[in-house]
Amino acid sequence: MRRFLFLPRQVLACLSLLLMLMACDSEEQPPKDIIEEDKMAAILADIHLAESRVSRLQLQSLDSSALVFNQLQKQIWAKHKVDTLRYKESYAFYTTHPQYMTRIYEKVLKNIEAREKKNNIKL
Repeated sequence: MRRFLFLPRQVLACLSLLLMLMACDSEEQPPKDIIEEDKMAAILADIHLAESRVSRLQLQSLDSSALVFNQLQKQIWAKHKVDTLRYKESYAFYTTHPQYMTRIYEKVLKNIEAREKKNNIKL
């Protein structure tokens, strides 16, 4: 009787292992209209630096801060030749796929560190 109880556990363990391997093996590819990782990292670095610039201005009004940030954001879109919709769709995809977002933010950090070394933080 003990032998019959052990067999289902063994099968269950093998199936669980197989499912985990299949899940790890297949990484969903980004849709074709999504901004590629390197470009997304550059955009995000620029956005974070713009946020920092607005924060350092210490504007009294949130409306004023939003206006300044929106203007900087328009400059970022023009610099990278993207529009708001494409950015938002790309960001939504990457935030739902942590394996991509982790790689992107590693690139963002390297990008910002490189700019700090060059003292080229301005947009």
